[in-house]
Amino acid sequence: MRVFTKEELINNMVDHPYETNPDFHANVNFFFYSRDRKMLMAYYEAPEGWFDVEVQGFEEIDYVLEGEVELVSEGKSLTAKAGDCFLIQDGDKFRWKMKKPSKMIFFLYPLTEEIKKVIAECR
Repeated sequence: MRVFTKEELINNMVDHPYETNPDFHANVNFFFYSRDRKMLMAYYEAPEGWFDVEVQGFEEIDYVLEGEVELVSEGKSLTAKAGDCFLIQDGDKFRWKMKKPSKMIFFLYPLTEEIKKVIAECR
């Protein structure tokens, strides 16, 4: 068992740039990996803004702690606010909009080589 304190989550964050919107940057702390290194858990803080996503080979569950997030795909829109949880699945393609500055916890499985590359690029 282990407690991850708020201070640990905030103090160990790295910059996360996005190729689909070079002007947008978030902060993330990849703070837990499963023993088999196939699942990760992360704390995420982002300002208002957007980036495009194409999910390939993994699924992600996000829990919104603060803020508001909108996912837009082919004219359809999904909005998640503080206290909401949402699922992103393999094959999903959408624009991720931070309608307000947001804080989230997310789980990602399985940890693909592409995701490992993205993590390595964060600093």
